[in-house]
Amino acid sequence: MFTIILDAIFVLASLGFLILGAEWLMQGAVLIAKKKKISELVIASTLIAFGTGLPTIAVNIALVLLSPNGADAAVGNALGTNFVNIGLGLGIPAFLLTIQTKYQVFEKEIPIFLAVTGLLASFAMDGILNRFEGLIIFVSYLVTLFLMYQYSLREKLDSKDSEQVDLDTSTISETSTSSKVYSKAAFLILVGVILLIGSSIFLAFMSPKLSRDFGISEYILGLTIIGIGTSLPMIVTSVKSAYKGYVDIILGNVFGGTIANIGLGLGLVAIIKPLTFTAESVMDNYYFSVLNILVIFGILIEMKLLGSNKTLNKASGAVIVLFYLVYLITKII
Repeated sequence: MFTIILDAIFVLASLGFLILGAEWLMQGAVLIAKKKKISELVIASTLIAFGTGLPTIAVNIALVLLSPNGADAAVGNALGTNFVNIGLGLGIPAFLLTIQTKYQVFEKEIPIFLAVTGLLASFAMDGILNRFEGLIIFVSYLVTLFLMYQYSLREKLDSKDSEQVDLDTSTISETSTSSKVYSKAAFLILVGVILLIGSSIFLAFMSPKLSRDFGISEYILGLTIIGIGTSLPMIVTSVKSAYKGYVDIILGNVFGGTIANIGLGLGLVAIIKPLTFTAESVMDNYYFSVLNILVIFGILIEMKLLGSNKTLNKASGAVIVLFYLVYLITKII
């Protein structure tokens, strides 16, 4: 029993260092981007969304390279992260306050998100995501980045939008000299990369042991404990933005982060090593599609019945969170 508790503590600590490494890495990247005069909207739509998915991506690469059954845990981790991103990263903020969907998100990012998730579902139907299919998903993600960048360049931020782009870069001090900016950014990126790599490798080695400790498959371990743990940056970012009233970018961060998770956490990983989808994981992917349908219907129903302008309110948030919790309980049981 003591060994199990100790293993759990080590895993939780490594997840903490993993998240800290991702945060520092992205702070350094955002600092350089702002110094280069890149639009804050572009930064929020790409770098921040990518940064919240970094823990999942790093862990999945380590799992397939270092763990014997790591591919199962990697698939579970990616799918678990997708569920958490939508179920909690979007559901909780929607429950806390009404989220109004920006035009750019509803008309452009959500269709791209649905296309990428549909592509994954079609490739996973035969039970394997091979290198060529992984390459297609990865390239789709790169195309998505390009489109998002182009869309963002065409959008002009008014003062209200500018105030609501919460990049969480309060720890980054302004300085007039470029050398100090780049030195600090380089330090943050270097330490962040070291923490990411070290924590990911440790989790990859601990995955089989933790699976034996709790008597569950590595797939379920990835779907629950690791998936939820690596999703914490997304949940924290969304809830913090909700409490601050920064509602405009929550959907963009959630959907953008999930797209990055599919493109890199599954697509890029499949290029390294083909991933096997069991019947259970294929079914879980279908359940994720059902959750996406609930989100879209929630937005459309509120537009039609309540006269709202593409919003998600407390009722929709409660349904989304409840769906995820029921799904999670059935997996644990």
